[in-house]
Amino acid sequence: METYDIAITDPAHVAGITAAREAYNAALPALAESEEGAQPLVTNEEYVQFVMARAAESYARQYGTE
Repeated sequence: METYDIAITDPAHVAGITAAREAYNAALPALAESEEGAQPLVTNEEYVQFVMARAAESYARQYGTE
């Protein structure tokens, strides 16, 4: 496991992350069927972790490193 630190300093970017997290949470009822165990993401930190984990999963598939 590796840990990465990021800094989002632009208020507009933070607002965008918040809006994306809220949209994800709003879509959870529809996602429940395809993403078993999907839970609301309460903080932006949780959302960014979720997004980056999904990106890393996609990279592993794309580059055959799974």
